[in-house]
Amino acid sequence: MNKEDLDEYKKKLANLSEEDKKERNLYLKGLADGTLQGPQVGKSSIDKPWLKKFENDELLKEVPKMSVYQLLKNKTKEYDNLYAFGYFNVKITFKEFKEKVEETKKALLSLGVKTGDVVSVCLPNIPEVGYIFYALNDLGVCVNLLDPRTNSSTLCRSVDDAKSNLLISLDSVVPSFLDCHANNIVSISALNSLPKLFRSIVPVLDKTMRVKLPKDNRIIKYSEFMNGAKKYNNVKIESSYNPGAPAVIAYTGGTTGIPKGVIMTNESLNAMTIENECVHYNAAAGDSALGMAPPWTFYGLNNCLNAYLGMGICIQMIPKFGPDDLGQLVDKYKPNHVITVPSALVGMINEEKLKNTDLSFLKTVIVGADKLSEKLENEFDKFLLEHNSNIKVSKGYGMTEVGAATSYAMKDTNEPGTVGVPLVLENIATFNPENPDEELNTGEVGELCISGPKNMVGYFGENSNKTADVLNTHSDGTVWAHTGDLGYVDKDGKIYIVGRKKRMFVKAGFKIFPGEIETQILKHPDVEQAAVVAVENESMGFVISGYITLKQTCQKGYDEVISEINEILAANMYDYELPDSIKIIEHMPLTGMNKIDFKALEIKAKAEMDNNNIRKI
Repeated sequence: MNKEDLDEYKKKLANLSEEDKKERNLYLKGLADGTLQGPQVGKSSIDKPWLKKFENDELLKEVPKMSVYQLLKNKTKEYDNLYAFGYFNVKITFKEFKEKVEETKKALLSLGVKTGDVVSVCLPNIPEVGYIFYALNDLGVCVNLLDPRTNSSTLCRSVDDAKSNLLISLDSVVPSFLDCHANNIVSISALNSLPKLFRSIVPVLDKTMRVKLPKDNRIIKYSEFMNGAKKYNNVKIESSYNPGAPAVIAYTGGTTGIPKGVIMTNESLNAMTIENECVHYNAAAGDSALGMAPPWTFYGLNNCLNAYLGMGICIQMIPKFGPDDLGQLVDKYKPNHVITVPSALVGMINEEKLKNTDLSFLKTVIVGADKLSEKLENEFDKFLLEHNSNIKVSKGYGMTEVGAATSYAMKDTNEPGTVGVPLVLENIATFNPENPDEELNTGEVGELCISGPKNMVGYFGENSNKTADVLNTHSDGTVWAHTGDLGYVDKDGKIYIVGRKKRMFVKAGFKIFPGEIETQILKHPDVEQAAVVAVENESMGFVISGYITLKQTCQKGYDEVISEINEILAANMYDYELPDSIKIIEHMPLTGMNKIDFKALEIKAKAEMDNNNIRKI
């Protein structure tokens, strides 16, 4: 099929009615699983081979048209006596949770909050973040989610850009907002949901919990804020839902520049709920999960908070989390489900408290937000097996601009190296990086692009003009989100990531992918983590620097390890791909999202560069 015919065919598919699209998906499933015979085009966006992984009724699912909270209430009608949240030694039932949401709605109305407003929320994983998000959502308010770790100027800019008259913040972060233009600032303590006795004792034992609020007439303590709900005693507050209206703004977690606000609708978040129902989690109502993913991200809001609550799972709220904490948290709370980042798996493997622990209580361990190396995946699976667990770590893939996860390693797709198959409402394909409108054949490496109901409305406010950098309307009229990731979709619909467009560079006329070098370095049994960066040099072009961390069990000297790594690289890579230097570091630098901070490593490499030691090609 030539390009003209292909474009015409795609246009016809794009114009099908919703019912016709459902019927076509059932047909494509039949082709993929062999129950029907017929031609396939060889383009993943058209053939959708992953559809064979879903049941017929799942292919007929539609996105609910209602507020996110209304959908959650519908799904949790039978769960009132189950626990929704755990917070240290406190447990909160679904009934109590819903009562708190209704009370919070009334408190918000007492401050003049109305449908169409944008309210900024800057909170970690504490129960109040759930009450406030769902209350605002059901009132038809757009929630502007802010990261408490962000610098003051960026936080204030985000509040003012959103024109938020109301800001709700953790008390320790309130001083960062004094220069913003919000009329009211509600201050919430991380101790608020604890019993009164604990609220008195904890600040005595922990000086960091002694928060003194600055003097500012705009600041309202949480107890005073909630007292405002009395104004609406015995008044039932109805849900306010406006189709297609902005519901949430969450910010990208890049390491350079100002974070960009990504706008999502109720429908976008509801689509994630539907997709979660169709990935066949090994989960049941009454299970427990660790709530570590930051609630100011779609990863935390969509794939942890909203998804878990919708399945009747109790979320143990973890307000502060580092990658080395996972093992201790698993040992303490014995959760059935964990959603985390790859770097945290290393800490769990090395955790002394888990050395002799039976981990059979684990039902799922899911990682996202960063690439999981095949080496670490195999090591963690071995660790689980040695601790009496019959599961394997599973992976998801996505980005902020598509509402977090768009693929998941479900059923028999959970193989090392793959991030699974597209979720049931998503379409994923590869396109030529140099000609973004040209779809490549199934199995060919290109830029991964995503089209589905969770694609962002656009960037918010001052960054709205950058929306076209990610969302592109192709010649057939389909809007695709360009991820910047290089990878491919195989004949079964499984997705593989090979690198980033921005990390790819050209040396001696050859395209080099740092991710491929990292994969080879990780073959060394003593290497824990590996990262490769390239820094441009005036005389030599790009200089390649590799950084590694070693396992705690390594008994060899640094020089011996590096020599062995160079032997592995020489045997498996071309000469022009070999790093100019490899250095062992104690800890890999991480971003605020616990991803490897390649920008920090580039700065380090540039500072360490010595032209006399550059290997000449």
